[in-house]
Amino acid sequence: MRLNDYQTLANRTAKDLGENMDLMHAALGLAGEAGEFVDAVKRHLIYAKPLDVENAAEELGDSLWFIALGARRLGISMEDLAKQNIEKLSKRYPEKYTDALAHARLDKA
Repeated sequence: MRLNDYQTLANRTAKDLGENMDLMHAALGLAGEAGEFVDAVKRHLIYAKPLDVENAAEELGDSLWFIALGARRLGISMEDLAKQNIEKLSKRYPEKYTDALAHARLDKA
């Protein structure tokens, strides 16, 4: 599935709260879903429980839904958002990640 198709389908299920409240909904929802993903990883790494891959994937999917909502309210498609992110990372890490390049932040120079 293409990201813009996902964005269209996901946004069909969003309650229209208006621009500012949609942004708040996206921000709070994304924070909440990130917390749920963190909790799944914590249960696995700290409490030695089997990783609940299905739940962890569901939380990442829910995060994607909130990203789609936020992107819509920022007036950007998810494909453009992904493209901009890859362009930034390509400047920062021209060949691959290194700690030195992470500190240099070439994309900000």
